[in-house]
Amino acid sequence: MTISNDKETLRKIFKDKRRSLSKAEVKSRSREINQNFISNLLPRIYNNEKNFAKIFSLYLSSYNEVSTDFISNYFEENDIKFSYPKIIKKDHHLDFIISEPNQTFSPSLFFPKILEPNSINSGNSENNGKVLPDILIIPLLSFDSNLSRLGMGGGFFDRTIGFLKKENPNLLTIGLAYDYQRFGGFLKTED
Repeated sequence: MTISNDKETLRKIFKDKRRSLSKAEVKSRSREINQNFISNLLPRIYNNEKNFAKIFSLYLSSYNEVSTDFISNYFEENDIKFSYPKIIKKDHHLDFIISEPNQTFSPSLFFPKILEPNSINSGNSENNGKVLPDILIIPLLSFDSNLSRLGMGGGFFDRTIGFLKKENPNLLTIGLAYDYQRFGGFLKTED
């Protein structure tokens, strides 16, 4: 079996597990994961004045991914800058649109079940709201004890992380996952 086949098998297993969660389970578990992030991790990475200029990126959950709704509400209430990813074209890194009050979202041109931010057209926004985030909060299907991540297979976040690390070697990535998404072995990351 090749590494690609192994990955596809694991993707199917973890997609099926995630698909089996009820909406109530997703909401309850997401709230717990979000609160853990806000109470325990956020103070470690966003705890002094020089960090207040940092921009986070959240994702809009789909397919029963851990929701980031509670984090986004917390960020809005505490004036923490954040953005959302947007697919501009396939086989390319993601763009990021800064979140503003009354932000609107539309289905992705490439994946209609995924919502993406509309570009910002207000007079005070440069580049239609495009930014380069310093801290990425991303979804995943599985992770291992080495903190390797298995995504959906499109490579968007992998390409984006590579691109952003060239711009900012201190880029921080944080994956949100349910406890069952921890893989007992090691995820092979080469293709």
